[in-house]
Amino acid sequence: MSSTHLSGKDAHLYGAKNAARSKRRDISSSSTVAFSSTLSNLIKASSSTGDASRPAARPRKDKDKDDIFKTHNRNVRKRALADLDDTNLATQKHRGRTSDEKDEDASHWKRTQRRMEEKARLYNALKRGDVEDIDDRYGVDFDRKWADAQASKDGAGNASSSSSSSEDDADEEEVEYVDEFGRTRRGTRAEALREERRKRTLAHDAPDRFTARPEAPEQIIYGDTVQTNAFNPDETIAQAMAELAAKRDKELTPPPELHFDGRQEARTRGTGFMYFDKDEEERRQQMQRLEKEREETERVRKERKDKLEERKRMVEEKKRSMREKRSKGKAERFLDELGAELGLAGDESAEGTKADGQGKPAVERKSEDVDSA
Repeated sequence: MSSTHLSGKDAHLYGAKNAARSKRRDISSSSTVAFSSTLSNLIKASSSTGDASRPAARPRKDKDKDDIFKTHNRNVRKRALADLDDTNLATQKHRGRTSDEKDEDASHWKRTQRRMEEKARLYNALKRGDVEDIDDRYGVDFDRKWADAQASKDGAGNASSSSSSSEDDADEEEVEYVDEFGRTRRGTRAEALREERRKRTLAHDAPDRFTARPEAPEQIIYGDTVQTNAFNPDETIAQAMAELAAKRDKELTPPPELHFDGRQEARTRGTGFMYFDKDEEERRQQMQRLEKEREETERVRKERKDKLEERKRMVEEKKRSMREKRSKGKAERFLDELGAELGLAGDESAEGTKADGQGKPAVERKSEDVDSA
């Protein structure tokens, strides 16, 4: 098959070349020169049109950028004037507080109020003398303040002329005063003033006491007194004593019978465990039935044990009889064997005596040996 009969589609399968591709065209030199000139003209035209359409560059100004030393903040003067203007106050809007912020403010206010109340109570306690400032933590000497106030009230004119030495001597002067328990004490004037001030503050601030100290009794006995009420109780005390005596003499009530209840314990029991009833009658019947079952079990166990003992005794008896028979048979066989041996020996000896002439003495000796055996 030649390549002329192949189609253009399958020609490449058999190595045939396409005629249209293999054909060359000859280009003349005039065509090449014309193409070069045309291309150069187009390049010149495109460059000229691009320069004409491009806008001229704007000259850069040297003063476009502000100097950092000239101003620090733009339009600050304008904003300051706007803040001073009262016309913007009506249109100014503020952000409202959220619920969380309101709750936080309320808790902060309550905490502050509680602390101030604690400080106020502590101040009142220090002022009354209920709390002693031993370590000078609070830095306030209420005793000195009260003494100064009293001194200023008594003689305002003499306070300025008195010196510190005279004040110390006056405070250290010994006087008699009555303490909180009604006892007459002797101490310095400052102690007496402190006790008097404490009594006044207690009387004034009795409802709002910030202390756990008990109050002094109202009826105080002074001097030697016979307490007749201790031996003559009133009707209420006598009745209470009678009730106590009746309770003491009353017979003790026996406690209720409580039995073990396995249901109250969370643990696993064995197979033989039994829950007894809470009713006493039912519990008694259950225990009786268990007792009968135990007796029956012990009886059957005893019978079985007796049978085993009887069987063991019979076996031992049979073994003993068999041992006796076996020993008797052995003895008989021994005697038979011995008799046979003795009989053979006797025949031989008899024959010997006959030959030697000594028959009778030899036979007698053999018989004596047999009897001894």
